[in-house]
Amino acid sequence: MDCATRKQQQLRAHHQQQQIQIQTHGRKRQQLQKQRHNHHHYYQNSQQQQKHFVWLVVGILTIFLAQHANAADLVINVPNASSNANAFYRIDYSPPFGFPEPNTTIPASDIGKDIKFSRALPGTEYNFWLYYTNSTHREQLTWTVNITTAPDPPANLSVQLRSSKSAFITWRPPGSGRYSGFRIRVLGLTDLPFERSYSLEGNETLQLSAKELTPGGSYQVQAYSVYQGKESVAYTSRNFTTKPNTPGKFIVWFRNETTLLVLWQPPFPAGIYTHYRVSITPDDAIQSVLYVEREGEPPGPAQAAFKGLVPGREYNISVQTVSEDETSSVPTTARYLTVPERVLNVTFDEAYTTSSSFRVRWEPPRTYSEFDAYQVMLSTSRRIFNVPRAANGDSVYFDYPDILEPGRTYEVVVKTIADNVNSWPASGEVTLRPRPVRSLGGFLDDRSNALHISWEPAETGRQDSYRISYHEQTNASEVPAPFPVAAESQITTNLTEYTLDSLLAGRRYLIAVQALSKGVASNASDITRYTRPAAPLIQELRSIDQGLMLSWRSDVNSRQDRYEVHYQRNGTREERTMATNETSLTIHYLHPGSGYEVKVHAISHGVRSEPHSYFQAVFPKPPQNLTLQTVHTNLVVLHWQAPEGSDFSEYVVRYRTDASPWQRISGLHENEARIKDMHYGERYLVQVNTVSFGVESPHPLELNVTMPPQPVSNVVPLVDSRNLTLEWPRPDGHVDFYTLKWWPTDEEDRVEFKNVTQLEDLSSPSVRIPIEDLSPGRQYRFEVQASSNGIRSGTTHLSTRTMPLIQSDVFIANAGHEQGQDETITLSYTPTPADSTRFDIYRFSMGDPTIKDKEKLANDTERKLSFSGLTPGKLYNVTVWTVSGGVASLPVQRLYRLHPLPISDLKAIQVAAREITLHWTAPAGEYTDFELQYLSADEEAPQLLQNVTKNTEITLQGLRPYHNYTFTVVVRSGSIQGTDFADVSVSTLMRSSAPISASYQTLTAPPGKVDYFQPSDVQPGEVTFEWSLEPAEQHGPIDYFRITCQNADDAADVSSYEFPVNATQGKIDGLVPGNHYIFRIQAKSALGYGAEREHIQTMPILAPPVPEPSVTPLEVSRTSSTIEISFRQGYFSNAHGMVRSYTIIIAEDVGKNASGLEMPSWQDVQAYTVWLPYQAIEPYNPFLTSNGSRKSSLEAEHFTIGTANCDKHQAGYCNGPLRAGTTYRIKIRAFTDEDKFTDTVYSSPITTERSDTVIVAATVSAVLLVAMVLVVVYCQHRCQLIRRASKLARMQDELAALPEGYITPNRPVHVKDFSEHYRIMSADSDFRFSEEFEELKHVGRDQACSFANLPCNRPKNRFTNILPYDHSRFKLQPVDDDDGSDYINANYMPGHNSPREFIVTQGPLHSTREEFWRMCWESNSRAIVMLTRCFEKGREKCDQYWPVDRVAMFYGDIKVQLIIDTHYHDWSISEFMVSRNCESRIMRHFHFTTWPDFGVPEPPQSLVRFVRAFRDVIGTDMRPIIVHCSAGVGRSGTFIALDRILQHIHKSDYVDIFGIVFAMRKERVFMVQTEQQYVCIHQCLLAVLEGKEHLLADSLELHANDGYEVTKIYLERQPQTKMGTLPIRASLAMAEKLDADLMTNKDEDEDQEQQQQQQLQLATEVKPKGSNDDEEDEEDDDDDDDDQQPLNNETTATLSSASCSSSTHDVHVVLQEAIEKPKQEQERICAGTQSHADTESDNTDSDDDDEDGDGKVAKDGAVADEDGWWY
Repeated sequence: MDCATRKQQQLRAHHQQQQIQIQTHGRKRQQLQKQRHNHHHYYQNSQQQQKHFVWLVVGILTIFLAQHANAADLVINVPNASSNANAFYRIDYSPPFGFPEPNTTIPASDIGKDIKFSRALPGTEYNFWLYYTNSTHREQLTWTVNITTAPDPPANLSVQLRSSKSAFITWRPPGSGRYSGFRIRVLGLTDLPFERSYSLEGNETLQLSAKELTPGGSYQVQAYSVYQGKESVAYTSRNFTTKPNTPGKFIVWFRNETTLLVLWQPPFPAGIYTHYRVSITPDDAIQSVLYVEREGEPPGPAQAAFKGLVPGREYNISVQTVSEDETSSVPTTARYLTVPERVLNVTFDEAYTTSSSFRVRWEPPRTYSEFDAYQVMLSTSRRIFNVPRAANGDSVYFDYPDILEPGRTYEVVVKTIADNVNSWPASGEVTLRPRPVRSLGGFLDDRSNALHISWEPAETGRQDSYRISYHEQTNASEVPAPFPVAAESQITTNLTEYTLDSLLAGRRYLIAVQALSKGVASNASDITRYTRPAAPLIQELRSIDQGLMLSWRSDVNSRQDRYEVHYQRNGTREERTMATNETSLTIHYLHPGSGYEVKVHAISHGVRSEPHSYFQAVFPKPPQNLTLQTVHTNLVVLHWQAPEGSDFSEYVVRYRTDASPWQRISGLHENEARIKDMHYGERYLVQVNTVSFGVESPHPLELNVTMPPQPVSNVVPLVDSRNLTLEWPRPDGHVDFYTLKWWPTDEEDRVEFKNVTQLEDLSSPSVRIPIEDLSPGRQYRFEVQASSNGIRSGTTHLSTRTMPLIQSDVFIANAGHEQGQDETITLSYTPTPADSTRFDIYRFSMGDPTIKDKEKLANDTERKLSFSGLTPGKLYNVTVWTVSGGVASLPVQRLYRLHPLPISDLKAIQVAAREITLHWTAPAGEYTDFELQYLSADEEAPQLLQNVTKNTEITLQGLRPYHNYTFTVVVRSGSIQGTDFADVSVSTLMRSSAPISASYQTLTAPPGKVDYFQPSDVQPGEVTFEWSLEPAEQHGPIDYFRITCQNADDAADVSSYEFPVNATQGKIDGLVPGNHYIFRIQAKSALGYGAEREHIQTMPILAPPVPEPSVTPLEVSRTSSTIEISFRQGYFSNAHGMVRSYTIIIAEDVGKNASGLEMPSWQDVQAYTVWLPYQAIEPYNPFLTSNGSRKSSLEAEHFTIGTANCDKHQAGYCNGPLRAGTTYRIKIRAFTDEDKFTDTVYSSPITTERSDTVIVAATVSAVLLVAMVLVVVYCQHRCQLIRRASKLARMQDELAALPEGYITPNRPVHVKDFSEHYRIMSADSDFRFSEEFEELKHVGRDQACSFANLPCNRPKNRFTNILPYDHSRFKLQPVDDDDGSDYINANYMPGHNSPREFIVTQGPLHSTREEFWRMCWESNSRAIVMLTRCFEKGREKCDQYWPVDRVAMFYGDIKVQLIIDTHYHDWSISEFMVSRNCESRIMRHFHFTTWPDFGVPEPPQSLVRFVRAFRDVIGTDMRPIIVHCSAGVGRSGTFIALDRILQHIHKSDYVDIFGIVFAMRKERVFMVQTEQQYVCIHQCLLAVLEGKEHLLADSLELHANDGYEVTKIYLERQPQTKMGTLPIRASLAMAEKLDADLMTNKDEDEDQEQQQQQQLQLATEVKPKGSNDDEEDEEDDDDDDDDQQPLNNETTATLSSASCSSSTHDVHVVLQEAIEKPKQEQERICAGTQSHADTESDNTDSDDDDEDGDGKVAKDGAVADEDGWWY
């Protein structure tokens, strides 16, 4: 059965059921109204009978004809009659069929009760008689009446459709009773305004024809029976639909190998129909029957596509209109074929390709296809050749039979054909061979050695180019090589001539030419040609005596047989020839000095190369008799005679020294030569030779010539006291040595000399010769000569004086800062001995041009002088010389600086607490800067602080407040930097003035921070601190210290304490143990408080102080197994911490230790005869109110020991019963922390009652126990929901505290067991799903998200609590070192094929669109999966980050353009061209558009189909895949999990949904965010495993809830998210409400309870299964028929206040009582219920806050999105 048919049947069933409900409800309502009227009548007559004792028999005789329930509502009035106490009535009737039976006697006292008459015959006239009998009357007829019962309705009603506008109706008469006619009504359904009524009299008319119906319309036929004017109460009905009109014509709009798309017109006239039924046969399609919805009004053309068909097969397609379950009587049909598969690999056999024919070959279709034959044709011809199919499926070939044009290219088309339907063509091109060329010839170019060839094309055929092939033949008999040959010897051209210019010289070539047509070659035409050898290259041609010697070489690529050499003498015509096979030759007996032209030829295959020629002369004979005629300073004249018997053209003269190159004088034709500019002092070698055509004689004439040196000039003396150096410019020419002579002018006989060889660097422009051991201050005379090659130059003369010596010490006698010493320098010196030097005077200078030098005679005995009027602070260079004859000695120098003057008027112009500004007046004279000195404020080790400034004002900062400072200013002049005098002291170069000092005190300031602040003693309620404040931080007089104490948990809880200035410690008390406090200390002065120093202290918690021994628990009462005690909160002090809990210690043997933390339990001591001390209960606190506040310390807690019924194997503490007649001692234990406690002393002995009271107590206990059991049984269903909610709440708390490491990350389930696994998990309101999902709550939450929390990245997050983990986040490429440029809210996510198969991200914001596309590009992704709409519920879920049309948009530097956009029912698939720079990619965009705003896709199969479609397109190699919804966690996680599962189950026999979600949550927060999504994954897998993934929504079963039944809700076609599952969070909320209402309503009076029962909504009833017995079920079913209201598709189940204020068992009790109470009370209850049910029906359209069923109810106007986040 197809999906559309099932849907139609469900619609009809729903409509019929709704009609039956309306009919039943109408009848029951009429019954209820008449019952109410009769009850009122009966009540009034009863009152009169009691007053007047009159026999008023006014009964309510309601006859229930129960057989067919169609004879009700009969009211019979009985006349008055008398009565007495012993009277009775007898009722009789005819015909005698009914109950009670005829002649039934009824006591008169019971006449007021209802008499129910049943089992009457339908359509029958009854006569009733009522007789009265008493002591005075007998059988008195008091009442009689005739009543006709209504007939039964007709039977076997049927409808036969005769046409689209008429129907034939038949029926059968009633099975029992009489009838006199029928009434037939025909009503139009589906908003069809049609109603006809037919009245038929007589018993034989049992058929009717209804006409003028609308084609495709739905109608209902109602048949009534009529008897004596009374119609049957019930009627028989049947719904039918007329056949719709036939659709119009249709065509195949598109077809290919596996698809047929048909398009048809709607019927005319359209009539009524809902959809089309389109079928195809044979049924090869994926869906061979399709249902297409009707669209538009009036309807337009429709289409349907059949996929998965067999190529080439013929199909019959029919289209019918469908209205309800009726289809058009005549379908519209047509026959179409799919396109057959085309052939493959069309090729051509080269061996069979000629100039006029070819063979084509192809392969049959690879996949199965039906076709008749093949067709072969040329694209340029209409002639078609049919080729039969090959039986074995091998390749097929065909030889084309026609004569074709040579060299032409033909396109050959091959198709398969099936009944005139051709496949897509497969084609190939073949080119026939062209014809050979003709008239091939060639010749050799004499100049270039190129070979020119030419030819003519063939007379017929085509060619587009020619191929020239050539290769060398080593001999003439060589067989020509086949063509084509190697690629380097092939040339292609479009011309008919060509020049081969790259041939090798001296070779024999075979040349072939072929015509080409698209690369196909003709047969070759060839010729043979020779190339000229390359000309030899003469490498050497040199002269010898009376001959020439030559050699040459040949080109390595050239070949030759021999060589020929030709030579001819200059001026003659005689040429001689010599042949050789070698590459060298010597020619003898040539004339000396003559020139010859020599030529060399190479010869190959008789072809002579071009010659290489060269001209060369033979050696001439040398000249004779060379003589030197004249020699001057730099001039030489030569003479010689000409040679005999030799030709020559000129003479040449050469000359050189031993170290210089030859100098040449050429072009001489005379026998004489003059050589000028020869160098002084050089020795030359001179040659004279003959020259003929540039060739000189090998035997020249030679002689030697020496030139005189040049005299010395411009001699300069360089003197000192005892040495002298003579320096002169170096003379031109060569010098072997210099000769020097010298003597004192006053002693000419003391002559000294020396010869100095010229050994120094000749590149120096001067000559320096030192002379030593002279006398200081004397006059000397000098002579200098140069010598070269034994020849001397002229003499040079010179006179000069040596420098005197100075051997005096110079002293400066200044006394420092004395008066007048700042402007005067006094010198003293020692004399220079007269016997050591000759001098005349002393000369003194200060190095200042403004101060005149001073002199003193050498014999002056006063060796002291002064310079005055100097500048203070200035540096002077004191210099002293001795002078002899105007020649001064070397100086003696002293550097001296005068002291600068001191400053004046030093004063403080501004004084503050931490800075002082000083000012002074600068001195006269020179100075460099000012130095300010003062001592630091460090009292232990003060340091001298120095400040240097060039200004006359300075501000000193960082001073200590309230401190005396002495400041000293010194003027400084000079510096030691940059001086060149290493022996000058620092004090000489830099001088200081006398110091000037002044004292000042800084002002006071607020105190500094206390440097030490620590607790010295910490107690639970107090702490003692120690502190200290250094004197340097006091900054003035201190008033006191202040300590503030702030509660860290309460900013308003602040107190302060003051301590005297001399105090160094203090105590802070009144603190609360266990609290965190912040202590701050400050010093206080007149200027305020100083800086704070802070200390954070947590007050310790100790065990409570031991109470007084008199403090013990008090006995209140006792029994044989219990002891009731009392104790107060004030038993224990809170001084060591607030007492958190209490417990009870019971001891029979007080000698045993009872001070341990872990005490035995009641179960542990059962094995002992004398019980050890044990703990009765877990610690608890009875002194806390419900809101967490503490009760009064005087209020007592009463506790009864021994009240629990404990199992000996039960874990934990249990308050088990005590033993009768046993003495116990009891103490109270108080805890301030889990391990800190204190006990009271034991109480006085308390003995339980003896055993004689045990029996009584046991009896009472048994009674109480039975009562408790009854109460428990009564309330067990009421409390079931509360217990489940409490259990879940405890489970959630336990899971929240459970470390992640204790959660098993893998929970595989075998695929074959998954259905049972799902049933177990979904039982008990999905409790196990909730439990398992809660374990995933904290998975991965401890991982860092530091990058997402950076300030630059926070605006990029759509939700503040959805942040990517650092370890798995996707990192973008950083941009220009921009902070945060690598961040996007995305994480890698594992898939089935790769650990990084997916990238999960949030829906892009408008500000993050560029980052999103950068991520797509940089990740090389090819697919995006989007699982949300851009706007949902009026809020933006995701930005429109892609172009909406085909206009390209830029996102940063990435261009995105829409190419294809395909829309389906639940999703759309788009393709984008994404480009960056010069690279482009195709990206697919999968957009799932029907995920509801809240919840999961409905049905879940739609999500399965989407995942399938996605994976079919993408495959497994395009990774990573980008997935996003809004937050990127809930829907995205569901999609990825389902994708992994669907791939996993194909390769494995197990599935692990929990493990997959666990792994995803380790990579990104909140993956698969809600429990509903988690359940949806299981539902999707279940649908796949059960083969239901392609079913529609209406065919799915609702998600059943095994814990609760919704019995008063019409569930037809309700969405699963509305009614399928009662959410667990809603269960919790209802449990809390039930518990609260039960506690508050248990003491209300009966009137209030009845008022609440009137407000009970019978339209909604939630009851635990098995809560009522069978009898109650039957009665409830009856009443349900009275009160059930049909609900529309928008109806949702809600719980009213009435249903929450009482248990579901109470609801049934109320219903049962309503049946048994007086009828007027029942009417009142029902009337209230009905009115309230109407109100409920009106309110069903209101919006629920919890629309997605996940239990999240918005508060205060908040809205939760689909992923569960609040806005």
